[in-house]
Amino acid sequence: MTHRISDLVVSILLLLFSAVMINDSSNIRDLGFDGMKADFWPNIILWLLVIMSSILFGKSFIFIKNNPAISNLKIDNKILIISTLIKFKNAFICFAMFMFFLLTLDYLGMLIGGVLFVFGLLTFLGNFNFKSIVKHFLISIISIGCMWGIFTYGLKVMLPEGEILNVW
Repeated sequence: MTHRISDLVVSILLLLFSAVMINDSSNIRDLGFDGMKADFWPNIILWLLVIMSSILFGKSFIFIKNNPAISNLKIDNKILIISTLIKFKNAFICFAMFMFFLLTLDYLGMLIGGVLFVFGLLTFLGNFNFKSIVKHFLISIISIGCMWGIFTYGLKVMLPEGEILNVW
């Protein structure tokens, strides 16, 4: 019952987030290259998020409206918040770790920060024994190393190197 209510709350938050990000995407600097503008793909992704969040909002709203047992239900706000936090615990952990990754990107750089981010996610959300930790470490080094190599050497993209690996 409460999962429909939490779906409604999450869809509203996603719609508000999308509105702010769509408004902010107009501030992406256009470098003047031929072809698509710099805000093209972010806007595509954000509008897809708006469509999916609107569908979730509509389904949850119609379900709650048509179900008198839920629409007359008085739920304490603390219970709703706690149940939502428990339901989306892993997603909140991922967002918190990604925020930490972004905040430390200038210092650690993409290579070290990316390895630590992937290792942290795999270890924190997965198994926590010696064999799994070794496997998580190898996966994080190989995946981020390959991604870094492809972007740096194959696509000639300058990734943040951070202050630790700053070679200038």
